[in-house]
Amino acid sequence: MEKVEQYKQSLGKFVFSEFVIFISQVAVFFMVAVFTSNFLNSEEKLVKFSEQKINDGSLAELGLTFLAILVVIGLFSALGRIFENKHIEYYVNEVLCEMPKTIYVFGSAATGAMLAISLFAYLHPADDVNAKGFAALSVMFAFMMFIYGCGFSYAFKRKTHLLEKPNKSMQSTADASTD
Repeated sequence: MEKVEQYKQSLGKFVFSEFVIFISQVAVFFMVAVFTSNFLNSEEKLVKFSEQKINDGSLAELGLTFLAILVVIGLFSALGRIFENKHIEYYVNEVLCEMPKTIYVFGSAATGAMLAISLFAYLHPADDVNAKGFAALSVMFAFMMFIYGCGFSYAFKRKTHLLEKPNKSMQSTADASTD
């Protein structure tokens, strides 16, 4: 198995790339909500779509997905040790990188549905619904999910995807000793 050097990026580019991925997923789920609700003209269809994306089981399903990922990682690690296969680490890392993707999928699905509800409430005003307040809540939820997903992604990819900053104090000491 030939090792291919991966493209490494700065921390800023990494976070921006993760942000674009997350926002793209939010946009996809938002558009699906718009399409399934007959372009935000059917409250019944929007509610049905939203109930599928935002329900009591979503958080439990997210937790169970993480548990399943950890079980698979454990299984791969055990098989790697049993058969003394050094390539297994690559697959363990790939499975670990599914955790941030899972957070992004769950978070973007809920956020997309929430933003569609906000827009529906804005387009079809009702006394009991504050569309702007719900939109703000949606954005705060999205930000929280992005921070969690990006944090996990950084933790798992920092050695393989990020440029290392040279230690300036060590570098200046080394430069001084060569003079």
